[in-house]
Amino acid sequence: MAKIQARNVDDALFKRIEQSAMKNERSLEGEIRTALREYYQPVVSQEPLMSERERWQHETGKRLKWLFDRLIEDNYYRMSGRAHKVGVPEIVQLARQLDMSPGLMMDIMEGRLELTFELADAMAENFDADAGWLLDGRETPFPVMNLGMGYHGFFLPVGDDARYAFEFIRISRGRHEGALICLRIHPETGRMALGKVTEEFSLGKDGSGGTGHGKLLDFILFLKESCAHRSMNAFDWEVDDGFDFWSVVGQHHPVYFQDFRRRATSGWLQQVFTGKDPDGWFTGWEGDLKEIQDTPFGNESNKVAGQAVSE
Repeated sequence: MAKIQARNVDDALFKRIEQSAMKNERSLEGEIRTALREYYQPVVSQEPLMSERERWQHETGKRLKWLFDRLIEDNYYRMSGRAHKVGVPEIVQLARQLDMSPGLMMDIMEGRLELTFELADAMAENFDADAGWLLDGRETPFPVMNLGMGYHGFFLPVGDDARYAFEFIRISRGRHEGALICLRIHPETGRMALGKVTEEFSLGKDGSGGTGHGKLLDFILFLKESCAHRSMNAFDWEVDDGFDFWSVVGQHHPVYFQDFRRRATSGWLQQVFTGKDPDGWFTGWEGDLKEIQDTPFGNESNKVAGQAVSE
């Protein structure tokens, strides 16, 4: 146990300590120990208790702030010399797009007001985000459609005859080489949807096996026969060896995948359409290439697809 000695104690103070010790039936040392223990109680920081509603508002506010930071980081507005985090000018711009008060936006971000269903839906619609994630934190901030064999709805939305543009972005190296990211871009609003193919087939030298090649063949034939009236452009995306697909896809706005620093225009889609093997993808499956080559574009009178792919 530690020992403390005190000199030059004021006589009046010593007298008060002595009287207090007698009153409490303690020794002089015991009285001083008690007084020191009570005076130097450990500081316990007590956060004010929050109701479930308050906690939810604060959590949704944090997610909204994260979403806006990510939009600015991904250069959603495609501005040179841009900021990398959301500030007052960016909040004003985002609020104007939603036709709401910047102050109201800030109150929601700071957890003072709730994020309503209507506003969450409006944010999802305007910023290609996920309203459910904003409200409860589940799923991913930006929706990702697993195309697999269910890609028809992605490329040919029911009841929607807009002349979408499509961008096919192939990861060209690393452990995710051959994975495919697809962007669907509305010609008037610029709104984007993102789809991915990671398991059904691969656009790489390792191939896809028999089942994978069959799915790849069906996919290419579908594009050539049913989407010839669409604008389609292909790209390669070269990533670092440590690139983690799942920490990026769904965590960034689709505009992230249009950054010229990350991707380069490529002719692999046009090559496949014309029966050429880009880089050994069809080794052992040359018959698939012949079938693709012999299949005409679905709309011979419309040359948009052929032009767009070759550009």
